[in-house]
This record gives sequence, structure tokens and C-alpha cells, in this order.
Amino acid sequence: MKRTKILLSAMLLAIGPLLFTACKKDKKTESNDEEVITTLTIKLTPVGGGTTLSYSFDDPDGPGGLAPTIDEIVLAPSTTYNAEIELLNKTVSPPENITEEVEEEAEAHRFYFEVQGGANLTIDNLDTDANGVPLGINSTWTTGAASTGKVQVTLRHYPNTPPGKAMADPVNSPKSETDISTVDIGGFTLRIL
Repeated sequence: MKRTKILLSAMLLAIGPLLFTACKKDKKTESNDEEVITTLTIKLTPVGGGTTLSYSFDDPDGPGGLAPTIDEIVLAPSTTYNAEIELLNKTVSPPENITEEVEEEAEAHRFYFEVQGGANLTIDNLDTDANGVPLGINSTWTTGAASTGKVQVTLRHYPNTPPGKAMADPVNSPKSETDISTVDIGGFTLRIL
């Protein structure tokens, strides 16, 4: 009997720490996963009134699979537009609006706009996060004289906690990852006429 108690005590001493370790809850760390975004739509409304124009980059089955489609942007010369971006995930039904999530995580996201190829377009007045760093869901697009070119739009995600997004971060900052970009298919063709 005494030998059984000693054996039982030895077993408890041996496996006790394992039981307490196994039951110990891990401290959760905040995760800031990349969003699934299949569609990026730019809505451009002329300042002072006029019809809202809508142009999309659409990859409804996500990366891989079918090639994405992209609209050609056609704007009037010498005009200022209020721009707003809408993001969707079409891999689920109904499609999920991701714009609100990006707004809620503004400190971890940033849109970059690159005007290329001689297009007379200035993009400025980007909305900002709580730290004053550009977010870019809303911006102002101002056209000059008639021209053609490209507009590249890239949404970067800063996954660390805290994100560490800074004003000087370039589009290819090693601190960030791409959520969605028009670069791989040449960007939006822009015609100002």
C-alpha cells in the first residue's frame, strides 16, 4: 500500500507540471491579417456637381485562375474630381465590403497612386489615419490638358502591432505587404479628353 502511494506521488510529480502547462492559456497577440480583396472601384465625382464616374479593377476569383479585368479611365480636362475607393471580396456570396475594415484599420493601411506615361493628372488631398499619415480611401484628382497615360493603384498593409506606418514609407516598403495592386496588369489606362 505504501509502495502504491509512493508510486502515485511520483507519477503526479512527473506529470503535474505538464498538466499545468497544457492548461495554461496562451496570451493572445493581436493579429492583423491581410484582407481578401478581389475588386477595387474608384468613384470620381466632379467638384461642383455632375455625374459620378466609376472605374474598376476586378479579379472575382482572386489571385490565380482567371485574369483580372480593368476599366479604362476617361476624364475631362481641367477638372477636379472627388475620388472615393470601394473594396469588395467577391469570393464570398454576397460580396463582402472590405472598405469599412480598411477604414477601421487605417493605421495599418495605405493607398499609393502612381501617375505614369505623361498623364496630366495630380492626385492629392488623401484622407489620413489618426497619426496624420495618408490612407487614401478619399482623395482629389485634378486633370490638366488632354493627355494619356497610366494610373497605378496599390493598397499596402502594415501587419505589425503597432503597424509602424510612416509618412516617408515608399510603395515597396519592406514594412508592408500588398493587399491589392493594379501594377501586374499595367494599371488603369487614363485618357483625358
